[in-house]
Amino acid sequence: MNARLSSLLVAGGVVLAGIHPGSLHASPALETATRKATLVSAALEPDGVGARLLLRVPGLTSRPGVQVLPNPARVVVDLPGVDRGTAVTRQDLNLLMHPLIQKVRLAQFTPEPKPVTRMVLEVVPGTQVLVEVTAEGVQVLLTPGEGRVQARFEALPRPQAPVASPVTASEVVSLLASFEVAPLPAPAPVITPEPAPVVVAKAVPPPVEAPAAPAVVAEPKVVALKPLAPLPAVGGAFQLLPQVAAATLLPVATPNAVQVPEPEKPRAAAPIRSSSRTLGESQAKYTGSKITIDLQNTEIRDFIRILADTGKLNLVMDPDVQGSAGFKFTDTPWDQVLDVVLKNSGLGKEVQNGVLRVAKVDKLQKEEEERKKLDEIKALAGELQTITRPLSYAKVGEVQKILKDILSKRGSAILDERTNTLIITDLPHRIPVIEDLIQTLDVQIQQVQIEARVVEANKDWQRQFGVKWPTSNNGDVALTSGGTTSTTTPWVGTTAPFWNGTTGLSKPASGQQGAIAWNPGKDGVTSIAAPAGELWLSFLSNRFSINAVLQALESEGTVKIVSSPKIVTQNNKKATILSGEKIPYPTQQGGAQGGAITVAFIDANLQLDVTPQITNEGTIIMDIKLEKAEADFSRTVNGTPTILRKALETQMLVRDGGTAVLGGVYITNSTVGTAGVPFLAKLPIIGFLFRKDTKQEKNAELLIFITPRILRQ
Repeated sequence: MNARLSSLLVAGGVVLAGIHPGSLHASPALETATRKATLVSAALEPDGVGARLLLRVPGLTSRPGVQVLPNPARVVVDLPGVDRGTAVTRQDLNLLMHPLIQKVRLAQFTPEPKPVTRMVLEVVPGTQVLVEVTAEGVQVLLTPGEGRVQARFEALPRPQAPVASPVTASEVVSLLASFEVAPLPAPAPVITPEPAPVVVAKAVPPPVEAPAAPAVVAEPKVVALKPLAPLPAVGGAFQLLPQVAAATLLPVATPNAVQVPEPEKPRAAAPIRSSSRTLGESQAKYTGSKITIDLQNTEIRDFIRILADTGKLNLVMDPDVQGSAGFKFTDTPWDQVLDVVLKNSGLGKEVQNGVLRVAKVDKLQKEEEERKKLDEIKALAGELQTITRPLSYAKVGEVQKILKDILSKRGSAILDERTNTLIITDLPHRIPVIEDLIQTLDVQIQQVQIEARVVEANKDWQRQFGVKWPTSNNGDVALTSGGTTSTTTPWVGTTAPFWNGTTGLSKPASGQQGAIAWNPGKDGVTSIAAPAGELWLSFLSNRFSINAVLQALESEGTVKIVSSPKIVTQNNKKATILSGEKIPYPTQQGGAQGGAITVAFIDANLQLDVTPQITNEGTIIMDIKLEKAEADFSRTVNGTPTILRKALETQMLVRDGGTAVLGGVYITNSTVGTAGVPFLAKLPIIGFLFRKDTKQEKNAELLIFITPRILRQ
């Protein structure tokens, strides 16, 4: 009797402890109040061939909403009572990349007082999405599959709130009276725990609920009564009332401890994955349990039923599924066996929510086409909604061209160029997508300043030695006689002074006079046209005369030209800057004398064409075309100069503020020449009197630099 009374007292204390304090006399105001939560972060983690998207929302109390939109396939997750916040930026959304996810958009769908944050995931066809609520926020699990995109919300197991009405002592006694408890054997004494304090229920906010304890086996076992642990305090973790009562008041027969087996995890059906292959995938295509089977002349319907039982799937077969065949498989996954058998029999399958449907392939395809048509009809049904969106940075004409592919068949976009406003009419469920797209396009575009420098350096050096043999008695080489210049002195005269010759030769018999004259260097061959210095050599006598002028020239020059065009343009916009002149040249019509003369013009410009593109890393990709043309008046044709052109066209990547060398040309020209009288010019020591020596070197350098800078606002 004492053992029975002790058991009743313990059970009564447990019953009072199992009642959640917040469930007794809860204030209606507290129950209906919704706490505002804010999105803190968004992260993507790989999960096998799928992905797991974690949205951290501290203090989330509402249930997310999930829906699927077609064309393109999108999964919309609404978070009621959640503020979008500023923690998750556009750069964070760009990091949520996965083969199953094509694009992610996040926006504040509904503002105060009842905020709703909406996330739109554009996924590949066949993606299966499961949305769960975790302790930190919301978890979105994406896995590959077949057929249409499906999404559902699955609530996590949470402790159920006990009965809200107060529990009286009579109800506890009535509950305990329904159990039959055998007295304990003598060797196993019963330890009576301390009396539990009575908890007074108050209207306090509900505490954070802990996960429920594992469920007890349904079939009662004969076990011994264990001493109970101290009761939890108010607001602490607790167990549900039915579980505690069943675990405490089981019939007693042995002194063994209570052993509660772990609940068997529900075995999910093996996913039937599509035939497409993901790059880098290393897991097997089929994951079902392996079976070994050998059957002859077996009905297809019976064999499919066996496979459905193996995969723990519900089964629906079309009446057209008929026929028989033989099957033999050894250690083969059951889902692979199913695919092979269906393919061999010309059948197809659909797996949805644990139900396997088998029918003819043609019938399934026809149903899928009709389903798509029905979805399109449903998607286009409803009243139209019209909104106006003024644009700040984008041009309405360019945005209208993009919206034509986004609008539904019933939608339209009208532009007003005067106010740069779009007037959009479409179905209500399409409006958020269009607004998100407009928000993405209508952003301020960064500007880039591009500075180019074209550096040209020319260096010229030459040295010349020559000899001039005068042939006339004038100018700076005139010969004088008695202090006066004789301009009539012959080249070879009978009396001095005379030019380069000898006289006084006579024949002994007749006594006639003879003369010899020479010119060992032709003017313009051994001489220099514009010498820097000269030296006269002269030997005169009554019968012999030598006159020569030694010439020398050395010159050196350096020319440096720097052209620096600079321009500012927007990202992905081509810019052109030009500086130069137009050179006229006359042309005669008909090409004959007397025809009309017209004047045409040739461009001699420095032109820079550049198109910058700013990357996400802050670097700049540029398409560059640079051309420099200038007139060369040292070479003319009928007074018209020739045009010297230098051009460059390339694409390159430069960091912000960095300088890159686009290209360069380095030209070296070295010339060594000799001109003179044959044989005499090669005589040792005196050979220089009969030749001209020339040595010349020319260096030309062309370097092109470019420096882009992103302008910060």
